[in-house]
This record gives sequence, C-alpha cells and structure tokens, in this order.
Amino acid sequence: MASRQFAAARVFIPVLGVLAARVASRHAATPVRLSVATLHAAALTSPRAPNDSLDHPYLLVAIAGSHGQTSTIHLPASGHFQISHGEALAAGPLTDVRLEPNDSIRVLISVLAGQTMRSADEDSAASASREVSRAGASVRLKELFAALFPVTSRGDHWLGSALLLVTNENGTPYWRTLECVATCKVLTPPGPRALGTDAPVVGVVELSGGGATYHLQVHAARAP
Repeated sequence: MASRQFAAARVFIPVLGVLAARVASRHAATPVRLSVATLHAAALTSPRAPNDSLDHPYLLVAIAGSHGQTSTIHLPASGHFQISHGEALAAGPLTDVRLEPNDSIRVLISVLAGQTMRSADEDSAASASREVSRAGASVRLKELFAALFPVTSRGDHWLGSALLLVTNENGTPYWRTLECVATCKVLTPPGPRALGTDAPVVGVVELSGGGATYHLQVHAARAP
C-alpha cells in the first residue's frame, strides 16, 4: 500500500510542477517591442522658400500604462531628422515595454517638423503628452494642442498624431487599436491581433498637418 502511495506521489509531483509553470507563465510580465518602421514624406510642409527642399521632422512619443508605467521618447534622441520630398526614413525601434497580465499601454505618437532644436520645449511637450494619452476622445485633441503649444507656438509644424493601444490579456499581448488624434488618417488598421515574435503587427497612418503629407508605419511585436 505504501509503495503504491509513493508511486502515485511521484506522478503527482511533476503534474504539480507543470500546473505551477502554467500559472506562473500566465502571471509573468510580457515584453513587447515597439518600432517606427518608416517615415515617408509624400509632400513637404508649406509654405517654404523656393530653394528649400528639405523638412526636419522629429517624433515626440508618450507612453502611459494602466499600472503607472510612463515614459517619453524623442526620436531622434538629439536634433531632428532631415528628409526630402519622396524620401522614406527607417526610424528604427522606439522602446521595449513589459506588460503585466491585464495591463495596457497607450502610445501617443506626434510628428512635428522644425529646423531649430528646442530641447527644453520639446521635452516639455513630450511630458505633457503623457496625460493626453489617458484623456477621453472628446477632449484629447484640445489637450494635445495645449501640450504641444511650447513648440508649435515657435513655428514648428505639427504634422499629426496617432494613438496606439497595446494590451496583455491573460499573458497574451495584443495590438488592440490604432486611431488618429489630429490631422491623421489610418491607412492600414490591423484590428485586434495577438503579438508574436515571428512577424510584427503593422499599422500605417497618413499625416497631413502643416501642408504636408507623411506616412508613418508603426510595428509592434512580442520581444524575444
């Protein structure tokens, strides 16, 4: 009898280990990688001098999580990009974030253009944008206009802004929505999609502020 109980216990212990591993995986934070794949200038900002054939765009990104996770990103890290008509820039990765089960993050991406770098004003605008990403749709545009005022009031062009929502649903990360906030149109709305590591989920928006037409491609994937 004792030997049968011991044999049963040896079978039961591995089963407990498997169940514990499954429970742990459901409660572990999931890493997600966010990237801006391309920024394409179909038409440059206006008005401009006849001999001016370049724009100098930059991105202010505000990330706000439902569990208090917040950050801001200036892309490029210093200065502005330089782009000509018809050119596409490979902007590269934004950041990796870790999502707890049933957590979510809102990623507010604003694209602006200006020749003069104003670090303090641009940092202030990015920080103020974090609260805008949490705001309801009815007041979001008004609040974002106020958040970006330190740079737009000095002559920088606001090309447009889009908001991405990523969630972790019981251990599985999802691209939930991509929506426009200002002078923007969603061209590729992937809809709710689970994020894997093999291929990113891709969304594309068209930005039309400042007399320009830009195409911004955003990627999200489970980080390796």
